[in-house]
Amino acid sequence: IWARRLGFGVTVVPLLSIDGLEISSTAIRRALSEGRPEDAARMLGHRHRIEGRVMRGDRRGRELGFPTANISLDDLHLPRFGVYAVEVEILDGPHRGRHGGAASIGTRPTFGENRPNLEVHIFDFAGDLYGAEISVALVAFLRPELAFPDAESLVRQMHEDCARARALLAAHAGA
Repeated sequence: IWARRLGFGVTVVPLLSIDGLEISSTAIRRALSEGRPEDAARMLGHRHRIEGRVMRGDRRGRELGFPTANISLDDLHLPRFGVYAVEVEILDGPHRGRHGGAASIGTRPTFGENRPNLEVHIFDFAGDLYGAEISVALVAFLRPELAFPDAESLVRQMHEDCARARALLAAHAGA
């Protein structure tokens, strides 16, 4: 009625769906908050990405044998906390390019921290990324964030996470 009074037309379009998934911003946010990046990617038409500048961390990952690129996260809608298989694109600097990796999104409960952070271990990479802009695409959710009783238990799990992430990334590359 208002459209007619104001002199413009309205066309109601049906909701789009892909493979039974109704596409909406709410559905995309829900998929991400539930750890379903594959569903979010199908609805978006591309993988969900988190971009940011690599900041200096406490170097704990390096000390554990898993150097990470750390990105501070804001309070916007965050994906489910946990570990993901990821594709990393280094957007600037001398190391530009794409790499596979494993990422942790969360608060590092094993070490008693509570600020959300994105830590990315880039496979087969040894360069310095401090200050570089990177884009991290979520490929698959591996497991929820956990608190481990000690650093050794965490390192064992990180080895398993990286092996699983490599296998998933290889499978996605062949698909």
